[in-house]
Amino acid sequence: MYLGRRRFLALGAGAGLAVAAGGVLTGCGQDEPVLRTGGTLVVGLPAFPAALNPAHGVSEETRWVSDPVVETLYAYRDDTTLEPVLAAADPQVSPDGLVWTIRLRAGVTYADGAPFDAQSVAACLTRLASSDTAGGWGPYLAGRIGKVTAADPLTVRIELPKPFGILRQFLANLPIPHASSLGDPQAVVGTGPFAVEEIVPGQSVRLRRNTEYRGPRPPLDAMEFRVAAPATTRVAELKAKRIGIDPRLSADQLKPLQRVKDMQAHAVSAPLDLVTALNMRRAPFDNIAVRRALAAGTARKPVRDVDFKGFAVIGQGPVGPATEGWDVAYAPYPEIVDGDRVRVLLGESGVTGPIDFTVLLSSDDGLRKPTETLARQWADFGLRARIDEVTPQVWQQRRRAGEFDLAMQIRRPAYAVGRTAFDILAPAASTHPDNTGYRNQELDRLLEEAWSVNEASRRAKLCRLANEILVRDAVMIPPVYPRFLTGQSRGVESLNEKQMALGRLALAELHLRG
Repeated sequence: MYLGRRRFLALGAGAGLAVAAGGVLTGCGQDEPVLRTGGTLVVGLPAFPAALNPAHGVSEETRWVSDPVVETLYAYRDDTTLEPVLAAADPQVSPDGLVWTIRLRAGVTYADGAPFDAQSVAACLTRLASSDTAGGWGPYLAGRIGKVTAADPLTVRIELPKPFGILRQFLANLPIPHASSLGDPQAVVGTGPFAVEEIVPGQSVRLRRNTEYRGPRPPLDAMEFRVAAPATTRVAELKAKRIGIDPRLSADQLKPLQRVKDMQAHAVSAPLDLVTALNMRRAPFDNIAVRRALAAGTARKPVRDVDFKGFAVIGQGPVGPATEGWDVAYAPYPEIVDGDRVRVLLGESGVTGPIDFTVLLSSDDGLRKPTETLARQWADFGLRARIDEVTPQVWQQRRRAGEFDLAMQIRRPAYAVGRTAFDILAPAASTHPDNTGYRNQELDRLLEEAWSVNEASRRAKLCRLANEILVRDAVMIPPVYPRFLTGQSRGVESLNEKQMALGRLALAELHLRG
């Protein structure tokens, strides 16, 4: 997290905390929030990251821990534009889009004193260009990057096999660890304002302030990330002020937290997807009229209002409100199901009698209640859903093998793709490995152009058109777009909700409150 743009004043009425040391109190007046310089912020983790090294994993848990330590070439400003961090300027792109040249910031060092240079960037990107070493970045970057070289110590040259205009968005999400750490999934070595002090595998990670950081001194002395599971334990820890921030609450937990005096609750639309993958390689969803009937008969309002306690937006296609290509005026589905429309579509399907199918859920996504709500509504029209909730590993195996009818999943892709629609739309392309049987040459053309263009407005238009095609053919039918739900004690400066809308926690910028 680049601290040159961090805030020194509170953004509102308070936030969360867990304090391990005192510090200097700051404030502009009696009515102003008082911010403390120093101390330790404790963050509750729902699980210990499988990989701490952000070159290996793109999970939220990995990035919450590593972001204060390992910086990126570019970063999202609060207004969603990009700014250079480790890069010194915008990339220079050749007219054919195949060669990107990036000038790097001079005088940057890693926390261990080693210089940050073009070789550091080349080593990282080269690793992620191969499916053998790309790890969690494989679905996004493997095969998209060709040769990466250091033209000089502060200049990186990236050659691409074909135009990939959204590479800059990926470079705003890809941290650049020290080259010597790339092979170790548990190593976290970066150029950021914090450095790793202690790792207790499976339990906690403690970061200390990097005294050699080139930018302004971060407000906190230290941060500790501590596993607190199950979620009920984290809420109790939060209320007892043993943790300052719980970055992943459920709707059931956030609602009562709003009424607790010393707590603050955040519910922000962010790149957070409720993915619905329909298997179009077999009955019943090889029939477009059946898919359209299912989409029209989806109980969106009850899922939003009851299951997500209002902390969601009605689903209108795969592209959600925090994703590039969102069209607020596009509303193909009403809030209340039109039963007559569903019955007409079922009549067009040519299928007589009940239609049976299975909904495959992963046990760690918390989707059983909303799926039961959907199943009750679908059953009114003879669309009979059986819920099959399995472990995440089994879910992945069956999804890859095509052993499902409708597979539902919560995806949190912001730390890989940012605001782009790449994660949610790319699987609809006929050549994508996660394609579920949908074939549409026009969609393939739109997506290929969307990922190749540099111009954000053009890319957004292409994604809007792709979204409308997928709605028309009922390929992806999320009932709602869940919001990013986070709780914190008011002993910590309020989280930056504009960064939350980008899927991020700007933890390195926070002060404790005195």
